[in-house]
Parts: sequence; structure tokens; C-alpha cells
Amino acid sequence: MQLILLEKVHNLGDLGDVVTVKPGYGRNFLLPRGKAIRATRSNLEKFEAEREELQRQANDKLSAAEARREAIDGIEAVEFHVNVSPEGRLYGSISAREIADKLTEMGYPVEKVEVDQPEGPIRDTGEFTVGLILHADVQTEVKIVVVGQEATGA
Repeated sequence: MQLILLEKVHNLGDLGDVVTVKPGYGRNFLLPRGKAIRATRSNLEKFEAEREELQRQANDKLSAAEARREAIDGIEAVEFHVNVSPEGRLYGSISAREIADKLTEMGYPVEKVEVDQPEGPIRDTGEFTVGLILHADVQTEVKIVVVGQEATGA
């Protein structure tokens, strides 16, 4: 499936690149999110006519992401106080959604899809480093501190 990228996509290409991707990736991710359009002659002409406006929008998104990164870099740590078992394991886990919600609650708007947890959800107490991908060119890290408190039985 050939597509024209309408914005820079991490590990794929830049604005205006014509890329070949697997149909599922194009149909289920790039097209619905407005990151690409099908590479037809009419769409190519339409894209060329709107290139400057799309470039300006891309630059605005990049500068907004850089401003968010600077604000987030000022955070020393994000603390989670959770119930743990007597063995010290969490009941449940801390996923990307909880991290994004906590950062948003603290005044740093972050979407769940921007939280990068390659090792999966946090299931133990301690300190962890979680990546944030705010834009294809803007990444940062935030320290997560999980503090356990024993659950009281009924």
C-alpha cells in the first residue's frame, strides 16, 4: 500500500514522503489518524498545493512538543502510592494510562500513546524510568517512583 505522509512518522518517513507500508498498518493506524493519505495522482497534486500549510502545521506541532518536553524535564519524579502484598508485589500494575493520567493531573498533558514502556507495565515497587515520545523528533524520560503500602485486610 503506497501512502503520502502528512506528518513525520517515527521510524517511517518525513512529511511528503511516499512510503510503502503493509495494508493493515496503513488502514488501521496511518489513515484513521490523519497521518497519511493514499498515493493517488489527485492526492499527490492536492498535497503539493497544500505543502506549505502542512509544513507550517508540522513546525507548530514540533515547537509545542519541545515546549512540553522542557516542562516535563523539570519534573523530578512522579510518585505512585499503591497497595502491595506482604511479598512486596503490586496488586495490579501501573500502565501507560495511569502514568499519562497522573502527568495530566499534575498539569503536564500527556496522552497514553505517548508513554513508552518497552518492558511492559510496572508490577513492583521501586524507581523506574519511562520514556515519553511527544513527537517523532521529541523524546524524553520521566522517573516513576512506586511506593508500596501494605493493604489492610477486612
